[in-house]
Amino acid sequence: MEGLRQDPFYIVRQEIQDTVHELQQKMSRFHGLTAANPERKQLAANVRDGCDSLQWQLKELEAALDRAAEQPARFNLSQDEIASRRKWIAATRRQAEGMTNTLKTATAPPVNAAEAKAQKANEAFLGDEQAKQQLIMRQQDVELEDIEQAVTRLGRVGLTIHEELESQGRMLDELGEDVDTTHSRLRATQKKIMDVIRKSGTNTQLGVIVFLVVVLVVLVVLTFSPV
Repeated sequence: MEGLRQDPFYIVRQEIQDTVHELQQKMSRFHGLTAANPERKQLAANVRDGCDSLQWQLKELEAALDRAAEQPARFNLSQDEIASRRKWIAATRRQAEGMTNTLKTATAPPVNAAEAKAQKANEAFLGDEQAKQQLIMRQQDVELEDIEQAVTRLGRVGLTIHEELESQGRMLDELGEDVDTTHSRLRATQKKIMDVIRKSGTNTQLGVIVFLVVVLVVLVVLTFSPV
């Protein structure tokens, strides 16, 4: 039994037990103080840190036990001894977890405070969402104004094109009327020339033809010359 007491496991175990006893005393002191006492908050922080340290020590001790359990004869360990050590580690871990959970419950804010905090967070969220919606609406208004201006410009361009097409159409109609009039005049002149040719002699016909050709050219020039 004396050999087991010199085992590193038992040395670490004793240190852990001393730490657990010290933390339990602090927990007793913690429960004896009011929530307004500043020492209570400090004790809670000390116990919380101590429990975290305990969990780390227990994890390392369990890892060492696992390695020793792979070669029990080398470390002179029976299966009962290994099981006993695992049982102690598990029990001590539960003690540390119990103190941590007790602190969480004891230091939790009142229900009203929690509700106020949740309401504040909800209001902040709604405020952010409202700001985002307003920004989106402003952006949409700007985009709609740009679209409206573009449509107005397109409407003006379309109206200008329509007026230009109507003007070109009127010019084409006038040109067609001029062509028809000139064509009628040419036909009438041609008819007169043929009548004169039939009624006149050869020389006279030639002179008349020249004269009428000149008249025809003058008519064409006058008809198609710009005003």
